[in-house]
Amino acid sequence: MGAVYLGTSGWDYPEWVGRFYPKRGVADQLRYYAGFYPIVEVNSTFYRLPPVSVARSWVRRTPKEFRFALKFPQTITHDRKLIGAEHEIAEFAAFLEPLREARKLSAALVQLPPSLAFEPATVRRFYESLPEGIPVAVEPRERSWLAPESKALLKEFGYAYVVVDEPLLPIDLTVTASFSYVRWHGHGAQIWYDYTYSPEELRPWVPRVEQLRDRTEVVYGFFNNHFRGDAAVNARTLAELLQLPPPPWASAGKLVP
Repeated sequence: MGAVYLGTSGWDYPEWVGRFYPKRGVADQLRYYAGFYPIVEVNSTFYRLPPVSVARSWVRRTPKEFRFALKFPQTITHDRKLIGAEHEIAEFAAFLEPLREARKLSAALVQLPPSLAFEPATVRRFYESLPEGIPVAVEPRERSWLAPESKALLKEFGYAYVVVDEPLLPIDLTVTASFSYVRWHGHGAQIWYDYTYSPEELRPWVPRVEQLRDRTEVVYGFFNNHFRGDAAVNARTLAELLQLPPPPWASAGKLVP
């Protein structure tokens, strides 16, 4: 049975102060977050790739066994639409290197635009252009990516199909890699992730996560519903439903204030 790492998509949100972070604030939000959760998904790399020194700082400020997943830059996925992005891919790989060296990199997430349809030759060339040794998870947002040929390509390259909870695609527990990757976006009326999951909504995810756990070496899961600090609370609720222990380095007490 594989391990399960649950966390949130990002950690730097003003509305988390008073709900997750203390009302008085904290000097280092990442360090504080890492005291309660074993992993985080980095959203900021999607919008702008920071200097490599930032990745080195993340390594220093988190426990040895803490893990990161990072989004591919949107210049690769949304601007170039997977074509001719060799330079941008090399820059992203260089940014990941300190995390890889520290063994803190769990996966790199390819979040695709909803307008991008699956085209086998383009996708194959893109997968072939990615550096070896980087665990890759692919999240489509267009139904043609659910085709058997798309999933066969993921299996061929050992990349994970991202299981999603969101309005546009079905929950699909297909396993295509040695690890599983799950994202909970929510079902907000206007903005998906402006949403609060109830415990009743999360309970059906217990057997789903356990099924993925039985079929892969490790399951990574992230809540993207960051409004009001809901992601931090929902991640903890699901961890409790799954009877996951807190990280071994966590201090005693409640994980979510």
